[in-house]
Amino acid sequence: MSIALPSTLAAYFELTNAGKLDALVRCFAPDGLVQDEGQRIHGALAIQTWAERAKQKYEYQVSPLSISEGEGQYKVLGRVAGGFPGSPIDLMHVFRLAGHEIASLEIREPVGLEGRRALVTGGTKGIGQAVVARLLKDGASVLATARSRPPSTSGATFVEADVSTAQGCATVAEAVLQRVGGVDIIVHVVGGSSAPAGGFSALDDDEWIRALDLNLFPAVRLDRLLLPAMIEQRSGVVVHVTSIQSQLPLPASTTAYAAAKAALSTYSKSLSKEVSPKGIRVVRVSPGWVETEAAVALVQRLAQANGTDVDSARQTLMNSLGGIPIGRPAKPREVADLIGFLVSPAAASITGTEYVIDGGTVPTA
Repeated sequence: MSIALPSTLAAYFELTNAGKLDALVRCFAPDGLVQDEGQRIHGALAIQTWAERAKQKYEYQVSPLSISEGEGQYKVLGRVAGGFPGSPIDLMHVFRLAGHEIASLEIREPVGLEGRRALVTGGTKGIGQAVVARLLKDGASVLATARSRPPSTSGATFVEADVSTAQGCATVAEAVLQRVGGVDIIVHVVGGSSAPAGGFSALDDDEWIRALDLNLFPAVRLDRLLLPAMIEQRSGVVVHVTSIQSQLPLPASTTAYAAAKAALSTYSKSLSKEVSPKGIRVVRVSPGWVETEAAVALVQRLAQANGTDVDSARQTLMNSLGGIPIGRPAKPREVADLIGFLVSPAAASITGTEYVIDGGTVPTA
């Protein structure tokens, strides 16, 4: 998928890849400046010499992946492939323009998630809100989606859509392309259960369909819509937020939810085997009880219903899960920090696996 570049920058990359370096120099102002590999190259003649030496040494091609504009500069993340160890690598190209000429160009490694575009579903509350904050902090451009607009999006682009429907997923996919120009990171957080208590007999077809529509199909549909562009650019990360409920379901109330999350986990594993050879990493994050706003409200309701204090109600709920060895639920920020690591270049060799973050709730050998 190509990205829209200002004409001068488009010409720079086109001429670079074609090896037309005498014409390339005309993209720069006469006193233009290039900073690359610790060097400062100043003036047209010096820039042409630099370009010729770099092209001869590395025999490289650059594919622009994303662009952002701000503070008088354009940042273009480019994939550089050529005759050098570790090829291809992603490098940030920071341009400043003077009219239609390049006044300066700095080529450097990206910082954190700089230049990356992320989609977070269920991104306005709980884990999703914490993930959005973490990705923004790490430098990504983030599009968050939920069924209703929050009071503040804190720097993220927001699209209002119900991703439990096919039309809602289509709306989000269109917004990804139109508003942020594509996607490099997808974090599927949306999920939940509204099923009544009462075990299997309380779950009619509508309840089962609701569980699948909220916990499985948003990921399936959005991946189907967005992965082709990721495959074309041969890079990207997909995170499916599952649940320890897939291993430890609560028969009285979460059978359908747990089954849907188990289906999501199996789907995620299969997807990773298909697309990892094409440059896309797919990982799962499986939280236990996380102390979101909704979880806090649940504890307060339990305390009121049982005529006890909040701490006692909290402990009773932990006991119903089989206990949490660390003595507390996870914080949304802790789950977001794990996801932040998994989508970062530091986790470049991690795909196809599941990370449980539950304070030790799931017993393991």
